[in-house]
Amino acid sequence: MHDIRWPLMAGSIVAGLIFAAGTITAAIAGLEYIVALILLGGMGKAALLWAPRAPVRNAFLGGFLLALAAVWTQGLFLDTYFAANPEYRMDEVALGLGPRAWTFLMAPLGALIAGGISVATVLLVRALLALFRGGSNG
Repeated sequence: MHDIRWPLMAGSIVAGLIFAAGTITAAIAGLEYIVALILLGGMGKAALLWAPRAPVRNAFLGGFLLALAAVWTQGLFLDTYFAANPEYRMDEVALGLGPRAWTFLMAPLGALIAGGISVATVLLVRALLALFRGGSNG
């Protein structure tokens, strides 16, 4: 794991915490998916810039940690989140679990998807660079 850029990972966690604060307070209400895509795309681009030897690995882990930090923070403040976002309120979910347990349980699945989105950004940027440079970009 020596190719992992830990300052980049720390930054992705901070971005996840800021995103969570925006969703918990409904400051980014209606823009959650757009902001998430911007953050995950930015994570992929940052991985290309600051981890050129292993951008895919860094993009995946960074996107994963960003989403995990965001969703687990939302889970910690779920009552506040539901108060600010009543349209997302739920009292019971699958398997008879409460909303908080469900949030913590499902967070890793969403984080895997988020990591994949960051990796897709890396692959897309590489392909575009290769196209415009007329060759391969590794």
